[in-house]
Amino acid sequence: MGGLEDVDGYPTESRIIIALKKHDGLSLQDLSNQLGLSKMAILKHIQVLENRHIVERRIMKGEIGRPFYRFYLLMKSSSAFGSAGDRILNELIEFLAETGHRDLVIRFLENRYDDIKRSYIRTLGNMKEDSRVEGLAKLRYEENYVPELKKTGNSKYELSEYNCPIFTIAQRFGEACSLECNLFESVLGMKVVSTHTQVNGHGACRFIISKEKSVS
Repeated sequence: MGGLEDVDGYPTESRIIIALKKHDGLSLQDLSNQLGLSKMAILKHIQVLENRHIVERRIMKGEIGRPFYRFYLLMKSSSAFGSAGDRILNELIEFLAETGHRDLVIRFLENRYDDIKRSYIRTLGNMKEDSRVEGLAKLRYEENYVPELKKTGNSKYELSEYNCPIFTIAQRFGEACSLECNLFESVLGMKVVSTHTQVNGHGACRFIISKEKSVS
C-alpha cells in the first residue's frame, strides 16, 4: 500500500484529517506545505470535509494584512474517518452494559481478541522481527485503523493509529484498550506500551514497541 511511514499513501482527505488531528488548527498554507499540494487543490478537499461536517473554518486576524481562515477538526474521535464497526453491534453492547450484563461484553471482547490473535499469528508468525512489525501495521491498515509506523531506534518503533473502529465500545469498556496492547505483545513477542488513546481525548492511539519482551 505504501505510505505507512509518512501517510502519503492515504487519500488526500484522510491526510488532511490526520494533519488536523496532529495540530490544533491549520491554515490553508500550512496544509499546502504539509501535504505538498496547491492551496486550490487542498481547498477542494476541505470543502468536501466541510459539507460532511468534519472540518470547520474560523476567521483569524493576521498581524498585518487581511484576515485569513484556519481549519479545525470538528470530530475529536475516529468518527471523522468513519468506522468499520457495526452500529447495531455497538448499540447492542451499550444495551448489555446498561442492563447489568457487563460481564458478557468483557467475555465477547476477550473472545474477539483471541480470534484476532490467532489470525495475526497465522499471517505474521514466520516473519522476522522488523517484518512482523511492518506486517502488523499493514493488517491494521486493512482493518481501517489508519496506522502510521515510525522506526525510532534499533528494534524500536512508534505505531500511531488515527482511527479506532471500536471507539464506541472502548469509551465504555477500557478493557478493550488493554486487550489491544496484549494482542500486539502476543503477536510480536515484543514489549508494547500504550502512551495515548483516543478515548482519553488524544488525536491518535499511540504504541511504543521495543525489542525487550514484556514481563508477564
